Amino acid sequence: MAAYRLRERRRFNKNVPLIWRTPREITHLDLEYYEPEDENFTLDKKFVDDLQPARDAVRTSSNRIALINIAVFAFLLSDYLSIGMNFSIPGVSIVDKKGVREFLLFFISVSGPYGLMIQNNMYTLESAMKFAISKFPKELQGIYIAKYFYLENFTPLFPTQLPHINATGLHTRIAMLISVLLLILIIVYSTIYISLYVAIAIDVWKEGRLGTWSYFIASASIANATVGVGYLIFTRLKMPYRDYSVLHELQGLREVAPSQYERRNWEVYGEGVEDYQDLVARGYIKRKGE
Repeated sequence: MAAYRLRERRRFNKNVPLIWRTPREITHLDLEYYEPEDENFTLDKKFVDDLQPARDAVRTSSNRIALINIAVFAFLLSDYLSIGMNFSIPGVSIVDKKGVREFLLFFISVSGPYGLMIQNNMYTLESAMKFAISKFPKELQGIYIAKYFYLENFTPLFPTQLPHINATGLHTRIAMLISVLLLILIIVYSTIYISLYVAIAIDVWKEGRLGTWSYFIASASIANATVGVGYLIFTRLKMPYRDYSVLHELQGLREVAPSQYERRNWEVYGEGVEDYQDLVARGYIKRKGE
């Protein structure tokens, strides 16, 4: 029976394969099937221009939270390294007094995931905008990417109307080198930030200026940060999805080509049916009522 379950799982994975896609890729796949009902909801330049103000407002909120978190983290880091500095924002000034460090650590542990949620909304809006731009004339796509996504315009504009001009090997190698170095720096900086964050939380635990509350805040801060990292992975990186296209195929064949449906249905499920019947005949599986 264990071997049968493994065979069933193998057949299921074959018929309903696992695909890995980012949320942006899923959004693009979904919008490929979108059919506008009227001219007010077409995925054109007007649609992109309509989303841009909302995207910019979300970006402003996200940047504001990020800047405050950076300032708070700098204060916490200076205290951890015994440098000593004051933290202030317009209308608020904080000096290192009892409980302040715990409060600020907990603050950035909560505001961090909140900022990631805001960024996810921006990511969704930008995914739809980029899909619409992909339908623009190819010659203009790079220009519009530079207009709407200037922070992501990493590479120089590559000409599309100059077939007689092409990049050299040096150009390609420089682009690859810069890309690899940028990826390495992102990994290094992220690792340093996470390590310092955990070190500060451990230091808050060890000093325990607020007793039990210090232990709680240190633990909660690490837990909140872990949730934030998990949320970032869940909303940005490739995640597994099941592709049930075979079911839509069978449904369509049943309606338009019944003769082909029987053949295709047996190709998909025939092996599993024969395997099941064989186990029933050999007494390993009992049908209901037997």
